[in-house]
Amino acid sequence: MNRFDSLVHVTRDGTWLNGRDDASLRRLLDEMDRAQVDRACLVGLPGVVDNPYLLECAASSGQRLLPIAGVDPRESTANGRVIDEMRALAQSGFCGIKLHPRLGGYDPLDARVADVMRAAGQVGLVVFLDTLFRQRAHATPSAVEVIDRLARQCSTTTIVALHGGGAELLQVAQVVKAHPNLVLDLSYTIMAFSGSSVDLDLGWVLRHLDRRVVVGSDMPEFTPFETFARLEALTADLPDVKRANVAFRNLAQLFPASTGAANA
Repeated sequence: MNRFDSLVHVTRDGTWLNGRDDASLRRLLDEMDRAQVDRACLVGLPGVVDNPYLLECAASSGQRLLPIAGVDPRESTANGRVIDEMRALAQSGFCGIKLHPRLGGYDPLDARVADVMRAAGQVGLVVFLDTLFRQRAHATPSAVEVIDRLARQCSTTTIVALHGGGAELLQVAQVVKAHPNLVLDLSYTIMAFSGSSVDLDLGWVLRHLDRRVVVGSDMPEFTPFETFARLEALTADLPDVKRANVAFRNLAQLFPASTGAANA
């Protein structure tokens, strides 16, 4: 069965946030080969990896890697021409943008976040939104409420809810069902909450929401090999069509094979 990883990372010097893992391009491609992953979304993080390097990596991979630009909405809206910045990203070859409120230390319900998300949608960029919102800098409502509000405010923008809200997975899944512009991503959560009650929620989501769910490794946090092995274990009793939807088909429909190359 084909495999499409929704979330992988690299850095120029190969160092990672935890100071331990190898985040080099070479290791990423080796791990993708080991897991027989056909394509992956190469997702940026402001202050961790620069966007031009993501384009370099995507080009050198023969479009096996789809570049997703790291964006800080506070900077993108500073000059009042956010639509121009989003258009420039799309024209340079990016397939989407990544927003990480927790790492960036900003409020996910700041009006500038929705402004960037709406502008991204206007130029055809998919928004990857980290949904593990808890941070010291800002007290935030539950992931369910934040995602629900943003989905309503940005109803014409396709939003990939990265990590599915973590421990709030089942409730977030209900929000995804209510909003056709939302896609539920299980990266990190599928591995980090193994052995908890979230396992039952993962099983329900994979059985009942397979056409709206995608999976990624969050490499180098976890490897594609171990992530897709866990996915196979969780979906062993499901029909092949449901397993294929989650493993690759949903992302392949969101990002056809020519995505990115046409704008490069």
